[in-house]
Amino acid sequence: MRILVADLEGRRFSSIEDPGFRRRFIGGLGFNTYLLHRYTERKISPFDERNHLFISGGALTGTTVPSAARCEATGLSPTGYFGTSSSGGGLGAAIKFCNIDTLWLKGAAEKPVYLVIDEKGVTFKDAAGLWGKDTFETVDALKIKEGKETEVACIGAAGERGVRFSSIQNGYYHSFGRTGLGAVMGSKMLKAVCFRGKGEIQVHSKKDFTKAARKIREKVMSSDSFGYTRRYGSMVVSDVYNRLGILPGYNFRQGSFENWESTRGRRAFEEKYKVKDFACLSCPIGCLHWSKVKEGPFAGLETHGLEVTYTLEVGARLGIVEIPEIFASVELCNRLGMDVISACAVVGYVIELFEKGMISESDIGFAPRFGDFETVSRLISMIGKKEGIGELFGAGLAQAKQHFVGSETFTCEIKGLEMPVRDPRGRFDTWMLGYIINTRGGDHLRIRTPVDDLRDFERSYAYEPLSLTPAELDLVDIPRSIKDKVLGKPPVRTHIPSMAKYSEELVALLNSFGLCIRPPILRTVGPSLMAEAFNALYGYDVDEDELLAAAERIVNLQHLFNLEQGQTLAEYSFPERFYTESVGYSGGRREPLDREGVQKALLEYCALRGWDQEGNVRQDTLTKLGIETWTKE
Repeated sequence: MRILVADLEGRRFSSIEDPGFRRRFIGGLGFNTYLLHRYTERKISPFDERNHLFISGGALTGTTVPSAARCEATGLSPTGYFGTSSSGGGLGAAIKFCNIDTLWLKGAAEKPVYLVIDEKGVTFKDAAGLWGKDTFETVDALKIKEGKETEVACIGAAGERGVRFSSIQNGYYHSFGRTGLGAVMGSKMLKAVCFRGKGEIQVHSKKDFTKAARKIREKVMSSDSFGYTRRYGSMVVSDVYNRLGILPGYNFRQGSFENWESTRGRRAFEEKYKVKDFACLSCPIGCLHWSKVKEGPFAGLETHGLEVTYTLEVGARLGIVEIPEIFASVELCNRLGMDVISACAVVGYVIELFEKGMISESDIGFAPRFGDFETVSRLISMIGKKEGIGELFGAGLAQAKQHFVGSETFTCEIKGLEMPVRDPRGRFDTWMLGYIINTRGGDHLRIRTPVDDLRDFERSYAYEPLSLTPAELDLVDIPRSIKDKVLGKPPVRTHIPSMAKYSEELVALLNSFGLCIRPPILRTVGPSLMAEAFNALYGYDVDEDELLAAAERIVNLQHLFNLEQGQTLAEYSFPERFYTESVGYSGGRREPLDREGVQKALLEYCALRGWDQEGNVRQDTLTKLGIETWTKE
């Protein structure tokens, strides 16, 4: 493997090669995790020039394996903890075509700069003319200057001005959204990175690799979730979430909406706005959509989407009813270079502050309201540019709540990261336990069960039902020993803490290999299939157990980094609203979470991880995973 090191202060570059590194940490997230843990000093400011930023392609990215298009950006987050984010599109393959696995960004430039990366290395270029442009304008300018095939990762006004939940935009519509790495990039005075390599990925055994890629493709396309994911993309669950009453309506105060399906449902989107489907590199699913608004105030607007996250955040949390207004809100966030989830969480918090009389119209400059596109978009813009009241709220919820005594109950963040999309009172399951245990903070994408059950069920903090048929379950690539332990023998239900541990490792593998986590992939591609492709591509002989050990090592290194930053197990908790308030939905009311039940599930997860009851990693766990040896080489 090859790491390209770009020194922004000295305007020079070098490379590091380590042939044994890949087997230990695979690629993508794994590489970044090791490098961040090993080389980033603890207790520094996220905006310190010593905060390194790593961008890595996955181990399979750029190949013919289905969905192998993703890459990972990682650094010390403005939350103060482990920051990382995955992105798709063409950027991951472009990184690999530069004949590198990882770009390591060190130091900070004195003046705005952008980088051009190819097989020869790094060219440092003046970005004074780009500083201040939005991300769409930046991408356009760089594609004209550096070539239309160039893949561009850049920041907007939010990153330049240090908004703590800034994104790194990947082209127009893809992004490294969560954990605020755009602000880290802005602190380095780095406006953009352009990748334009034309190298080739070397394959150890073309015959075996072709066979492995074909096998994965057949499995993915045979998944029960393939057809509806292809048709609706992530919007397939929009109506389901409304019926279950787990929407984050009005800052998690309403679990469902009466007119949801006719206004923000999957068929309303498909019939009125979807023009065509498209896919990331090498993906047979094609779950992405191109949309166009044909009438009304936004007539002519064309955009990528609709994604369910946008619908749940803008449409439910902020109460925006019209899909064109959701499109416009998301595009505004993208142009500013700002994570949609965190931006909506902050806007929702501001509106609730206003409703409760904790902030006034004179403080804001206008009276914000849920469901009002004009005031919502004004708040998004002010926050992204840190104008007026946006200066305060651009620091994120964990910082903002310190200015409003009594607002802690409805400040919906976990470990400093704004909490997304699903209400745990409507549905406590593996996914929801993942909100508090994953190393990014309040997030929904790092612990995803491959056997998710979308029926309503009675709340339990230990088990969730299993609805897959035996034939469907046979397609799920889980090692037999884990399947028996997590699902039972015969499989009848899912043990939440055990599945949380396995799911966290599965997603760590997918992000290290550069694969997607859409249901057809998550349901069918597991450690054995990944090992088969990995061995054929690189000439290894790893098995599923060795891969799962690598994933366990990756998760523990992230956790150790957070512990060394001062994180405690007390932060592994939902916001107070979810323990003290019930929430209404179309079927009645959902009762608050039981604090003891959540805590019991958390501690059982810790025990399965090999941690003590305070969340510290036990010595035998460190020894088993070889962490002390490998982090000191």
